[in-house]
Amino acid sequence: MLKKTLKILGTIIILFILYVLGFFWRDSVSDKYDTSISEEKIPEFKSIPLNFIHKYNGEKSLPLAPSALIDIDNDNVDEVFFGGGMNQEDAIFAYRNNVFVDISTEVNLPRKGNSTTTVGVVSADFDNNGFSDIILSREDGLRIYYNTNGKFTEKIIATPVNEKSNPAGITVGDIDKDGDLDIFLATYLKKELMEGQNIFEDYNYGSTSELLLNNGDDTFKSITISAGLEYVHNTFQGVFVDIDNDSWLDLIVVHDTGEVRTYKNNGDLTFTMKSNPTTKKFAYPMGLAVGDYNNDGKVDFMFSNTGST
Repeated sequence: MLKKTLKILGTIIILFILYVLGFFWRDSVSDKYDTSISEEKIPEFKSIPLNFIHKYNGEKSLPLAPSALIDIDNDNVDEVFFGGGMNQEDAIFAYRNNVFVDISTEVNLPRKGNSTTTVGVVSADFDNNGFSDIILSREDGLRIYYNTNGKFTEKIIATPVNEKSNPAGITVGDIDKDGDLDIFLATYLKKELMEGQNIFEDYNYGSTSELLLNNGDDTFKSITISAGLEYVHNTFQGVFVDIDNDSWLDLIVVHDTGEVRTYKNNGDLTFTMKSNPTTKKFAYPMGLAVGDYNNDGKVDFMFSNTGST
């Protein structure tokens, strides 16, 4: 009788385990979701001409052509900014009546002249007046175009990069929760100092990027060294994002001919570098995108690369 009871109990346990395994297996496969879509819901796109062709000077400038979306007049329709090359002005276009119209003069976009190239740009509200401003980087430093009721005024930002570094990509975020936007300025070695395009493990070759803390009065100070972010390596891009959900913005940096760096914000204006799957694995991670790929509440990352690295 006992053996029969144990046999029945064992059968029940096995069936229960199979049921549980089947449930989780079913939950992990995608065919339980209806992925079909009616043809009329598939978006269609068409090309709209836009009269801007970037002029690249390969002898003097980095191969960067920046652009950014910005809602200049708060009408919930974005305009688009394009950075000009050497001997080419920046431009802003608005989409009106199914065409793109150059509104650079209309919004008082400052002229940059012919001696430098615009290599990085971000739109954000730096003065908290409800209008998005433009911050851009050029070989000669940083500028903020403050937006007041749809018109721009220029402010030159003291940029403490060393003599061998050129400003490149920009990312902004409030790293100390004081209500002001701070700046991580990626830099790249000046064109005339470049020795090649595949120098991977030389820790003395390259430029030094900068972390600039907003003083709250239209000025910024470098805290790169005290924050633990001083390094030598060419960098195209960085992004502020809260990786560990502790409410402090961490920093992701992509090194050209290098590795992806992940820095934890300690909440006291210092950062600690953390290892990641790419640490000490050298490649060309020039581009970076951030998003919650699988909707699990955690940020994921996509890094561009080139070649076989």
